[in-house]
Amino acid sequence: MDIASLFSSSSFLFVYSGLLVLLTVGGIVRNQISIAAEAKVSREIAKVVDAAHGLDASGKVAQLLLLNESTGARILTHEACRQDDLGEHRVWRNPASATARATASYLGVIAAVPAARHSLEGLRPARTMLEDEYRRLHRGLSGFGDFIIRLALLGTFMGLIAALTIASANIGTAQGSAEAQSAHMRDFIQVLLATAANKFWISAVGVGCALVVQIYRSTSERAQHISRLGDAFDRALTDRDIAAAWCPPEAGLAGQTDIDLVREAVFARISKLDLAPLSEAIAETAAAIKANAKDSVISFGPAAPRQGGA
Repeated sequence: MDIASLFSSSSFLFVYSGLLVLLTVGGIVRNQISIAAEAKVSREIAKVVDAAHGLDASGKVAQLLLLNESTGARILTHEACRQDDLGEHRVWRNPASATARATASYLGVIAAVPAARHSLEGLRPARTMLEDEYRRLHRGLSGFGDFIIRLALLGTFMGLIAALTIASANIGTAQGSAEAQSAHMRDFIQVLLATAANKFWISAVGVGCALVVQIYRSTSERAQHISRLGDAFDRALTDRDIAAAWCPPEAGLAGQTDIDLVREAVFARISKLDLAPLSEAIAETAAAIKANAKDSVISFGPAAPRQGGA
């Protein structure tokens, strides 16, 4: 009964509503800090992209290698990136930044398709491609508004259950005369309704917090830093020298197609694998089959039909 009295009290309303407000403010502040960190990563990547304009051909390729390494793109269709990947034996890690991962995805696209075919392949501007990928990877406050509403409903139901529990325990208490009993019931129902009405304020506060979160999301998801990064890539790829250094030629490198380059890189990785344990396992299996061949017959394919009368 003490717990029911606590949940049905006015102090529970203020404490629970304050908790919802604090969670909302904390979620918004945390997301804002995350966006500030993403904007910093975006500025660093944009600096690398812009720096390619004043460099020679080898310097432009070096900028692409720097982008490939900093974003974890692992570009296999570009000769310099592939040699850098295979020669240095780098340990690649998926970056924590959604901006870096979105940039890695975009770099994989532009490095796989020759610049002359970008429009033919239906590639949109870097700005829109990066924005879509960033929104997919950066969760932010996704689902936080629904969580606040569910938490508010939980508090409301907790208060209502507590009020009804107290009512069920006192509704049959004898109060002397019929008039006294009637007056007691009237006062008790009035208090019960007032308590229930107070608990619905928790739901109202939760819905208000969810609306604040939704309004904040609509402004924060515009991702201005991603737009600026996309503009930097679009300016870079309109430079023929940068496009020639970053994108493969029309017929691939050294007369090879992009598929050949990827196949070559995959085979190079396979050749470095230690397949000795697998070979030993295959040899042991083959020896076991040979040893048991005298006692059993191994057949493959559908069984031969039996002839009638046999």
